[in-house]
Amino acid sequence: MKIAILPASNAITLNRNSTREDRSKYLARLAVSNNRHMITLREARENVRVTTKKAAEAAGITERTLKKWEIDCGRANTFAIDRLCRYYGISMDHVHPGKEADLLAARRAVSTSDRQVIKLEDVLVALKKMGRDTIALESFLEELDKSWEAETKNALAIGVAKALETSVM
Repeated sequence: MKIAILPASNAITLNRNSTREDRSKYLARLAVSNNRHMITLREARENVRVTTKKAAEAAGITERTLKKWEIDCGRANTFAIDRLCRYYGISMDHVHPGKEADLLAARRAVSTSDRQVIKLEDVLVALKKMGRDTIALESFLEELDKSWEAETKNALAIGVAKALETSVM
């Protein structure tokens, strides 16, 4: 049995000296890693099929301002963003509060990242070396293997039976 784990090599930490760019990247990665389905302002507008001109009018801002906010809404007016979100029919919680490029990059990183595979047997060996009790985990893994084997045999048997039925007809 194997478990896929995302690498933590590109971890971003924040402190008092963090820049706005660092915060935007951090929020984007955090949103994607927690399976929060955040979208950019541009995606929200495109989902409702509205032009930038109509959306800007609804929010009471210029079209140029809206285009800037679609690229980076980190410095956007909260009240205008709220009006936009209401116009789009979404909650402000679903809009990424940073740069569009950071959110898109975080999505790409998750979808194309090299996943690290760890065998559960290796985890068991490590736990035993640490002196941990692994009896319950071992019995669980044995039951899991048995059920997997049973399901595989059933699937093969059903597949053979269906193949025979179709060849006879």
